[in-house]
Amino acid sequence: MNETARFESMGCTVEVAGADGGRVDQIRRLFEARDRRFSRFRADSELTWVNGRAGHPTQVSQEFARMLGLALEMAALTDGLVDPTVGAAVRAAGYDRDFALIGDDPRPAAAAAVPGWRVVRMWGEIVHLPAGCELDLNGVVKSRTVDDAADLVATPGFVAAGGDIAVRGGADVALPGEGAVRLLEGGVATSGSGRRRWRRAGAWHHHLIDPATAASAVSTWEQVTVAGATCVDADVAAKAAFLAGARGPAWLEDRALPGRFVASDGAVLETSRWRAMVEAPACI
Repeated sequence: MNETARFESMGCTVEVAGADGGRVDQIRRLFEARDRRFSRFRADSELTWVNGRAGHPTQVSQEFARMLGLALEMAALTDGLVDPTVGAAVRAAGYDRDFALIGDDPRPAAAAAVPGWRVVRMWGEIVHLPAGCELDLNGVVKSRTVDDAADLVATPGFVAAGGDIAVRGGADVALPGEGAVRLLEGGVATSGSGRRRWRRAGAWHHHLIDPATAASAVSTWEQVTVAGATCVDADVAAKAAFLAGARGPAWLEDRALPGRFVASDGAVLETSRWRAMVEAPACI
């Protein structure tokens, strides 16, 4: 395997193993291009432009239409737990710039609404958002980019970015707290409130918005890790299971997805599929 390469993109460190210098450059350019198009923090991103056009039918790029279509599909599959219309709520909670620039703020979090994914209309590459609706596509963009980047690495190899990992041909994946699993193919993702959080008026907030309350979710769990056929599948399921709170383990069991839950006191709960996966000779 080639030496692991690292670079910064999408507000996190991206690690690439199994790729030569030319492929690493391709992967870096892929991440940079997706960040330019989908960042909430760039005035010149397509996402910012589309959000600014809320209330009007808007022609978007093919790539934007594909990513928004994926986000809406995942919203439907998660019964609205992972909703792309949380943009205004994330911003109101205080996540309104690159995370490295966020500090404690004496002002309380503002109020905002989550219109709900069903209000988004798409006709091919024409998108209509109702007035006041703001998209945040980070629920699928980073993990889908990890999947696309992993298709450029050799076997064995992997691409990892901020808790999202896609594997080709085998890699050991560290778990929150302690331990690791060996994955042969597919993706593993961890979602939770422990890393991207900040304080407003002395109260903690984080980036995982509960669409029902339009505020940072109050969850039973601090971290949820899920394995899936792809990184984006694992990432969306991990977010949904976190947002589902106490129902999270049953939510994953109903969908035959392996999951590992870490509570705030460090207690660990594993679904039956997770236990079967780690007890197997190799995880797939």
